[in-house]
Amino acid sequence: MRVLQIAAGVILILTGVFCFANPGVSFLSMAFILGIAMMLSGIMGILEYYGNIKNETSSLILVEGITSSILGFLVLLNQLLVDVAIPVFFGMWVMFSGILRVAEAYSVRKSDLTKWQLFIVVGIAGISIGIYSFFNVVLFAFSIVVLVGILFVMQGINVLIVGLTFPHISNM
Repeated sequence: MRVLQIAAGVILILTGVFCFANPGVSFLSMAFILGIAMMLSGIMGILEYYGNIKNETSSLILVEGITSSILGFLVLLNQLLVDVAIPVFFGMWVMFSGILRVAEAYSVRKSDLTKWQLFIVVGIAGISIGIYSFFNVVLFAFSIVVLVGILFVMQGINVLIVGLTFPHISNM
């Protein structure tokens, strides 16, 4: 079932690259693609959890899957109409996943001495990029779509790392 996590990571990364390729497009015209990518990622995370439940799958994958699905649904409903809220919304999503990854690293630390460090690095990067998105307007003023692209690539890397390393870690 790790294929689902890997596929979810690739979908999120490709969605981020799509945002980079279309920097002049308004957020509203990208919302459908972003929402679908988030929902797919969330559903794949939930399926990953239930597909590996007998192998003591981390419940943090389930939490992240449910969160991504709910947030993706909100994006599809066009509930993010204020431009200022968009980077904060997606930044909080990536920051939340980064926090989950750091928490997961500490639970994995006892069973695998090398992969937990990768989880820490990816988690801290997610937290940092999430926090940066709160201050984007003040610091660099990237277009909203480019910033969302950065956030999606980071989240995709986050999910991809879990997909590539998680099956090799037991007793989380």
